[in-house]
Amino acid sequence: MVEIEFDAAAIIGKITELQRVQIPRAGAIALTQAAYAATQELKQQAKVTFNNPVPLTYNAFLYQKAEPDRLEAKIFVRDDVPKGNSPSRYLLPQIHGGLYYRTRFQRALSYTIDADNGGPILAPNRVMVPTGSEFVRRNMYGNMSPGQYTQILSALRSESSAGNKTVRSNRGRNKTATRYFYMNQEMIDENRNMRSRTPGIFLLRNGTLSKVMTETSLPMYSGKFPFKDIAELAARKKFNEVFSQTILR
Repeated sequence: MVEIEFDAAAIIGKITELQRVQIPRAGAIALTQAAYAATQELKQQAKVTFNNPVPLTYNAFLYQKAEPDRLEAKIFVRDDVPKGNSPSRYLLPQIHGGLYYRTRFQRALSYTIDADNGGPILAPNRVMVPTGSEFVRRNMYGNMSPGQYTQILSALRSESSAGNKTVRSNRGRNKTATRYFYMNQEMIDENRNMRSRTPGIFLLRNGTLSKVMTETSLPMYSGKFPFKDIAELAARKKFNEVFSQTILR
């Protein structure tokens, strides 16, 4: 949250009694417009800073209006998202630096059992990221489509419930089936014909095996989006302008 303090006398000079009465209203109007201006600037800067961000990201900057009896406006990042990942959480490493935010898909893999070894597919310090395979279905923002994430997770959960012997048997018997499955490091090492040497999620289609996601360590980000600085600069500029105009009408 960004806070703006102001000294009315410093902005407009000597205050008349009438102006003193008008200050709460003028302050509320100026604070609200300042907060709105800050969210618009944050939106524009997000479009420049991030590579082809989804609308949820650049529309995640919100504000709470000020009132004459509550001279405080808040600028914040949206947290509640019914379906999807919380912007306030996945943007946090981009703002302050830190470990990559594990998405709902990543967390789901942490609760999905690897049918081959009985442990979770993903450890807490690992993530699964899409490869450059032609079989990765991408949306207009360059991300793997939500539908494909759902298909992968459904297939892996099905394997998990099927058990080790059933999974190994099905993989070897039906070469023409189209399905996703996870291969851990042990399975990769056992198969000398594998092009990939790292664990990941593979798609078997018409007898051809393609890697659609690769497992890697949890990335560390440096804060590259100065949320507070952007918001404060835009808000202060707008506040002084609007407050002076409103109080001097």
